[in-house]
Amino acid sequence: MLATQTNVTLSPEFSTWESLVRSSQGELFGKPLSTWQSEVRDSLDLPTTKPIVMVGHQPVFFHPGILSKFIAAHRLAQEIGGVLVFLVIDYHKGDIGTIETPSKKIRIANVNPDVPLNEQARVSVSKTFDPFSNALSSADGQSAAMQFAYAVSRLMSPWVDVHHIVPASALLQTSFGESILKNMQMDSDSCVETYNTAIQLYPAGRVPTLQQDELPIWEVDERVYPRAMLLTLLARLICCDLFVHGTGGMKYDQAMEHWCRTWLHCQPCASVLATADLRLNLNHTTMTEARRTYASPPLDLETKQEFLKQIEQAPYKSPQRQIHFQGMHRWLRSTQPPLDIAALREEEKKMRRRDWAFPLYPLKQLEQLAQDINSM
Repeated sequence: MLATQTNVTLSPEFSTWESLVRSSQGELFGKPLSTWQSEVRDSLDLPTTKPIVMVGHQPVFFHPGILSKFIAAHRLAQEIGGVLVFLVIDYHKGDIGTIETPSKKIRIANVNPDVPLNEQARVSVSKTFDPFSNALSSADGQSAAMQFAYAVSRLMSPWVDVHHIVPASALLQTSFGESILKNMQMDSDSCVETYNTAIQLYPAGRVPTLQQDELPIWEVDERVYPRAMLLTLLARLICCDLFVHGTGGMKYDQAMEHWCRTWLHCQPCASVLATADLRLNLNHTTMTEARRTYASPPLDLETKQEFLKQIEQAPYKSPQRQIHFQGMHRWLRSTQPPLDIAALREEEKKMRRRDWAFPLYPLKQLEQLAQDINSM
């Protein structure tokens, strides 16, 4: 049965989002944050005179819950005359060239899951599976990361205008990012102590604590990339005026805000939450329906009725009743294939899943999602 309820969540209410759009204020490393913001946004080819609404995610074919963040951010950017920026976690690792469908996995491109995507060249489409393969083959981007990001943006285009795509790896390479990194290295004790304290105060984010000699960065082949909390700190302090999170990001960013206040004595720009639950329209027999069908074979109804009569006539919980019951099930097994309980459970899991890639969903469902978000 087609799920028409999209279960959209926007928090706080969308009507308040415009009032939250504001750049971070204050001073850091001897400069006003407004100066850092102008420098960094200009270096990233972002506008310095328009409000920036930012959404971050890995360059993967994500599910409708993530799409809802972009739809809500697009609506706000339109209403305030701003721009929507896709912050791509371009150093993500994973087998993003495989599309999982309810029936099988389809590899459309060969990607090395052990190497950061920004360190891999553009990929060639190895198998046609539209709209994924068509979007990927025609996408811009010199690295695999940016190619996938542009492909995803193209697939979102019926509902979302992404004005700029920024690789997350570029943020530490900006003048402000270099200053942050230098400060972390010079005063690592303060950085680590305030970071770990923030994590302990907000355990729901499930961010691991740092060791004494560890910083919130990834070092890969002499390259340095920000971990999640450092990345959103950079984004929300300097790069945008409102950040749209999903459920997971909103949890760990509470720790980031505390860390930013206690370590740098600054308050990042506001963040909001957008998410949604959509499930595919899959033909499926439930466990209850399968058991009912199994217990009601179309042939030899007289035999079944005789077993039922014997069971009913035997005393409740008596050995005779149990014998008749077991006899009926031996007869059922002899007249039809046994129930494949494991397969039925697997099908029920598929029915409950909400994380299929959004282009797999019927267009009507996605249009309903956009309509629901735009009417809230």
